[in-house]
Amino acid sequence: MRVLVAIVGLGYPLLVYAGLLVFEPRVLVLGVGVFLLARAASSWRTWKRRDLGRVMVPVVLVAAVLVGAAIVNDGRVLLFVPALVNGALLIGFARTLRRGPSMIETYARLRHPELLASRGPYLRAVTAMWCGFFIINITISALLALYGTLEAWSVYNGILAYVLIGILLAAERVYRYWRFRNYQGGLLDPVFRRVFPPPTAGGPR
Repeated sequence: MRVLVAIVGLGYPLLVYAGLLVFEPRVLVLGVGVFLLARAASSWRTWKRRDLGRVMVPVVLVAAVLVGAAIVNDGRVLLFVPALVNGALLIGFARTLRRGPSMIETYARLRHPELLASRGPYLRAVTAMWCGFFIINITISALLALYGTLEAWSVYNGILAYVLIGILLAAERVYRYWRFRNYQGGLLDPVFRRVFPPPTAGGPR
């Protein structure tokens, strides 16, 4: 089910594009609603009380979009879902900038519990960078939903947005290797060790 949810989530723009060409909006809304209910029913027992607030924000937003689309029978309402999802991500990331630790630091410590405390400011800056990306993505996606064609919306949200995410991830990874030069057995470590040699003993880390 998790794999299916991931596939549907990543392919949502292209699925909406194909669905609107074949079905009327209310039928497509019904299909999305049934899928979301099945997903919720399969995982509700694993939710913890502290997770409810985090989970309910995107659920409520998406549910509002689906209800609106069903009432007006206008598939264009469905085009606002990517902007809403990015809005929920923006809220989640931005909250950690105020309360700490930053979202990226939390993810990093899951893989590297021994992470140096001195990396905190950098990981906070990376979290802020992703907040900026979400703002840009929300703006472009919302403008395309309002004024663009279905084709342009599908291409951006289904292809270009993921390309931009990949570029951002790759650029941050290269910069991190260049700045810290701390190799811990990662898959790309041998390559970057040659390009960015580690500091000499006693040097800054």
